[in-house]
Amino acid sequence: MPGSSPANVLESADAGEWSAKRLMAEYLRGCSRRPPRNFLGHLGREIRQLLDEGFEPDALRPALERLRTKGLHPSVLPSLVNEALNALPTTPVGSGPSSASGAGPWVAASPAYTPYLNPTEPTGTFGVAL
Repeated sequence: MPGSSPANVLESADAGEWSAKRLMAEYLRGCSRRPPRNFLGHLGREIRQLLDEGFEPDALRPALERLRTKGLHPSVLPSLVNEALNALPTTPVGSGPSSASGAGPWVAASPAYTPYLNPTEPTGTFGVAL
C-alpha cells in the first residue's frame, strides 16, 4: 500500500461492513504525513484483533484519534480502547469523591488555598527577642 491513498483504501473496503481497512483509512486521513509501513501493518493487526473480539468501530475511533494525536505505539491501542470504554466521567470540582489527602469533600469547597498564619507575631528570629 505504499502508493495508495486513504481514499483508495476506503473504496476497497466493503461499504456494508466496518473493517480494519476502513478504520485505517480514517486514521490515515487525520495524518499530515503517511506513517511508516511497519507502523501501519502493526496498527492494522491491532485494529483487526479488536474488531474480531467484538468491539464496535465507535469504540475504536476515539482510541485511534488519541493514538494519532499523541504519536503512540500501535501496541497501546487496546489500552486506549479500554480507557475510552471504562474511564469514569469527569465531575465538577466539589461534587466528586473526597480528596486524595483524606481531608474529605469540603477541601474542594474552599475557593483557594489559604496558608496557616500564626495569630501572634514572633518577637524576633526564632521567636525570641534578641
